[in-house]
Order: sequence, then C-alpha cells, then structure tokens
Amino acid sequence: MDQIMMEDLLARPSDYVRSSMPGCLAFAYRKEDAARFVFERWDRSRHGSIGFLPMNVAPDAWRAILRLLMHEELYLPGFVANCVASKPCATGATTARETPKSPAAGPLLSKLTRREKQVLQLVSEGKSNKAIAAQLGITEHTVKLHMHNVSGKIGVSNRTAAAHFFFEAAAQDAHRTSVD
Repeated sequence: MDQIMMEDLLARPSDYVRSSMPGCLAFAYRKEDAARFVFERWDRSRHGSIGFLPMNVAPDAWRAILRLLMHEELYLPGFVANCVASKPCATGATTARETPKSPAAGPLLSKLTRREKQVLQLVSEGKSNKAIAAQLGITEHTVKLHMHNVSGKIGVSNRTAAAHFFFEAAAQDAHRTSVD
C-alpha cells in the first residue's frame, strides 16, 4: 500500500487485509511521519500487523526489506519501534527506555519478530552472519538487516550487547517460569 492511499487504508483496513491474502500487507512510505501515523492508528489486534517499506533507503537495504516482506516477515523501522518504546503507557507506568536502570528484557523481546528472535538466538550462540544465513536460508545481508533492526528495537549498539540482552531475557523467562 502506497503512502498516497494512507487515509483509505486506515478507513477501510479490512478490505486491504482481505485483498492481501494469503500474503501480508505492507505500507510503502517516503516520510517517517507517515509511517508513524499509520503505525499509531493501525489496530493490530483486529487486523494483524503490517510491514513497512521505506522508499528512501539504499537499493540493497530496500531489496532486503522487500525480500522479508515477500516471505511474510514484517519489517518495522527502528524509528517507529523507538517512538513506541519511549511513550509512557496509558496506566502511567514507565517503559524500559525511560528507566535508566537495567530494563526488563521480556517486554523488549516481545517487540521482535519471530525471525529477529531466531537471528538473535543464533548470534548469542556465537554464530557468524554466514553461518546464520546458511542455517536460516537467507542472505548474509538479510541477517545484517535483522541485527540492525534488533539493535534498534532493544537499544544496543553491537552483537555482544545483543547476546547479553538475549541471555538476560532467557534468564528472566526461566525465573518467571520457575515462580509460576
């Protein structure tokens, strides 16, 4: 779906979701404000998630994002994820990004797609991009794109910090499971 059709997309989401079956719906945009506008108004609980396709990125990145979308993996730009993570919740609770202390990894981990979680797990096992690409049947460039998205969503700057985050999330999950 193109940015020009944004208002119609938001007015008739069921029609667009139905027409995209059996694939996924993606919103192509040139300006970040348009992507934020759609993301904030799209009812994911009723219509499912949509992917985002920036039209102003390098051709290699654009092709990698398009490949993700063609495999029904949804791309969420880091600026949208950061925007969402930095807003206070309706209940008045603070988000992980607002808390200067070590954030709870669980809520941030839930922002990752299934494929991003797979890539993150393999990174935490010390696998190279080449090995991850071979294991998942994707290109090395796509692995790098996933890691770029993961880093933006969880707020880390390198693979080591991402692996540490993954181990922290796994430990928190194990602790929750043992308490329940």
